[in-house]
Amino acid sequence: MTWRFESSHPHSNSPRSRSEERIDVKTTLSERDGNTVKLAVEVSTEELQEAFDKRLRQLSREVRLPGFRPGKAPAAMIRQRLGDEAILVDAVEESMGAWFAEAAIELGLDPVDRPEIELDDELPEMDKPLGFTATVTVMPEVVLGEYKGLEAPKEPTAVEDAEVDAQMDHLRNEFAELRPVSGRTVQQGDFVTADLRATLDGEPVENLETSDFVFEVGGGRIFPEVEEQVVGMNAEEEKTLPLEAPDGLPDDLAGKTVDFTVVVKEIKEKVLPSLTDKWVSEISEFATLLELRQEIRKKIASGKEYASDQRFRALAVKAATDNAELDLPEVVVREQAEEMVADFQRSLESQGGSLEVYTEVTGQTVEQLIEEMQPTAANNVKTGLVLSAVAKAEGLEATDEEVEAVVAQMAAAGKVDAKALGNRLRQSGRIESLKEQMLRDKAADFIAANTVAVEPEAESSEPAAPAETAAAASEPEPAPAEPAPAETEAAGNAGDTVAEDI
Repeated sequence: MTWRFESSHPHSNSPRSRSEERIDVKTTLSERDGNTVKLAVEVSTEELQEAFDKRLRQLSREVRLPGFRPGKAPAAMIRQRLGDEAILVDAVEESMGAWFAEAAIELGLDPVDRPEIELDDELPEMDKPLGFTATVTVMPEVVLGEYKGLEAPKEPTAVEDAEVDAQMDHLRNEFAELRPVSGRTVQQGDFVTADLRATLDGEPVENLETSDFVFEVGGGRIFPEVEEQVVGMNAEEEKTLPLEAPDGLPDDLAGKTVDFTVVVKEIKEKVLPSLTDKWVSEISEFATLLELRQEIRKKIASGKEYASDQRFRALAVKAATDNAELDLPEVVVREQAEEMVADFQRSLESQGGSLEVYTEVTGQTVEQLIEEMQPTAANNVKTGLVLSAVAKAEGLEATDEEVEAVVAQMAAAGKVDAKALGNRLRQSGRIESLKEQMLRDKAADFIAANTVAVEPEAESSEPAAPAETAAAASEPEPAPAEPAPAETEAAGNAGDTVAEDI
């Protein structure tokens, strides 16, 4: 009978560090079926003896024997008490994860699941090498297609006068003055102070009564029917209109019509400042209107250029990814989807919510969320693997200096000591993940640099999501490989917040 078990040691994608000693195992790849491989591994008698001795030392600290203080029992007595065979079995089980990891490293394999181990002999013996086979799912081999000389559309970045005008209008609105008016009725754009109340069959409706409520007519802060009816009213005028009970009120009011009364108390108009050099010098660091417009144009251009570059880069990466061939293991896609759900959960919790409440409100189960995430997860995993393959094919490297620079950025962002953070990353193995993400980022830059920009189609029906996920897969998870430019906020809609920076 053979001994069969699943290793309790999860796989690790991190290569052995230089400080770790090589484990003495001999490995051959005996079978491969798609992403499933079988390894034949032989552990030397010296390695087996070392594992035995290590386990014996552990037992010496743990086992209590009569007449001896904890940890002081002689090793010989522990061997006599427990038996070498039992100790050796323990040692093998304890060391199997490390032996398997060494075997995978020797063959350049990247396991993605727990291996299934089968010993050649029923029980290990101290005086002969230990043989075992390991069956495991590994990351797929990537067959790269064309990734140089591709074409991708690139959005134009010219700034139109209308865009600058819109930002100037936004700035004027920020500094507008509200002046009381008299002698006329309410108009669109006015700011109205009003008392509001509602009744149903003569009885007041709770939550639909307030005093001195201020709203902009046309601003969408109040019911559309009220905004429509208030136009043309005078100060101190009262008007009652029928209004269907809005959502959020008690169920017994659902679908009913209430009598909604508006009493206009004050009307103010918004007066925009004149576009003069004097006004510009008062609200900004610039002396003239021309200088302010030039600065706004510069900021809009910077945002549009960044957005255009990022979009172009993402589309180039997507094209290279689409040209590659690989068979993704289901376990990898599911793990990525589960991590995406975990990220979503952390996001909810940071806003005071919870995944449990979210699933109750939406009626979705966690398993349904995972299933929903899987297409995006598959795209992200494929993109990352293709970028890693391009980095390897092109001999790209992340130098120690570059890694230290990224760690320093991470430390500055987190307001922690850079050296201490670097040590923690190395001890946890996350430094290797950071290097891998930096290489992927370099690969994405390489692909973009070797892609030809073409004019975008007038009306593109292509959804934005694939390009965005392609960009996401090339970004380091712990921290961006490059400091985010100040114009990042403008990437989605360049120029929207320019006036706020003035």
